[in-house]
Amino acid sequence: MSILYITRKFPPSIGGMQTQSKEFYDTISGRNRVFLIAWGHSQFFLPFFMIYAFLRAAIILSTKEVEIIQLGDMVLSPLGLVLKILFKKPVLTVSHGRDSVYSSLFYDHFTLGSAKRLDRVICVSCSNMKTLAVRGIPEGKLRVIPNGIIVVNADNDNLNKEYCFNLIEKRFGIKLRGKNNILSVSRLVPKKGIREFVEDVLPLISKKVDNVCFLVAGNGCEKDKIRQAVNRLNLKDKVYILGNVEHGSTTYKALFSVSDVFVMPNVRVNNDAEGFGVVALEAALNKTPLVAYDVDGISEAVQNKENGVLIKEKETKLFSDAVCSFLKDNALRQDFANRAKEYVVKKFCWGRIISMYEKEYLQLLKDG
Repeated sequence: MSILYITRKFPPSIGGMQTQSKEFYDTISGRNRVFLIAWGHSQFFLPFFMIYAFLRAAIILSTKEVEIIQLGDMVLSPLGLVLKILFKKPVLTVSHGRDSVYSSLFYDHFTLGSAKRLDRVICVSCSNMKTLAVRGIPEGKLRVIPNGIIVVNADNDNLNKEYCFNLIEKRFGIKLRGKNNILSVSRLVPKKGIREFVEDVLPLISKKVDNVCFLVAGNGCEKDKIRQAVNRLNLKDKVYILGNVEHGSTTYKALFSVSDVFVMPNVRVNNDAEGFGVVALEAALNKTPLVAYDVDGISEAVQNKENGVLIKEKETKLFSDAVCSFLKDNALRQDFANRAKEYVVKKFCWGRIISMYEKEYLQLLKDG
């Protein structure tokens, strides 16, 4: 097939959507002819990118044989609608989470209104799909296709554990050997629930397990509130905010290697949602057991007791118990980690995910 792929989030800019866009493009372009129009810089310049993308797309669609137009996310829906009208090509977009719940007068009428007139809206979770159906996108246009992950050379098996401890301890100036290390990797925004974890769950864990260390990789608007909670609860010797760590780097993989449990203590917030949670797949690939709250689309990435433990939201005691069970039992931790990796490799490899997209493309072309 011949596909025009337009995305506003692409490397060198950093983020979960950027990683997904790059991996999607790398995989699908290996199996199809793909024309790429991508923006890899600040979203402040998005209006200029929209103009550029329209002009570039118009040239490609006028001079090349293109069968399908794939948009990176719903924010690009107005552009997709214009291209659909002008060039009579099937157009698909993707809902990643926040775009399904965000609401403003402009967004509801202009962006969401345009998405309703596209041929398909691919949702990364059933939670996204249900929300968009309620907001008026025809159910016949909605499909669920999860995010994918690259499984080749994606884990930390080739990293010596001692080397990983040396690397992390030296870079961040903290002692981790002999401790029970808990890891979170995320933007520090309200929906991630890191402040609530520090306030409500970590103290429970500390009462049951000695030498607990909580590593928080990421930056965001919640960072100061998290630090305030750490200081207020006198947890400065247990919580370390590491800042951003480059995705896929040796340091990034080493963090998983030195950690015993990975946590996703998400909470529900207005105008934002966890569409899927790709980092849950990364935890499994790196053999770090996961405990997560069953919030938004996380249950699409985490199958309970397959590649993680799902806890009903706000059940702090159950969450702490699940974390402690892994910290206290090395055999349980290793067995669960091995099974979780096998599950993720089988279900979420990009090859399988791209096949699901290609099936939708073929159906749209068949329907005319």
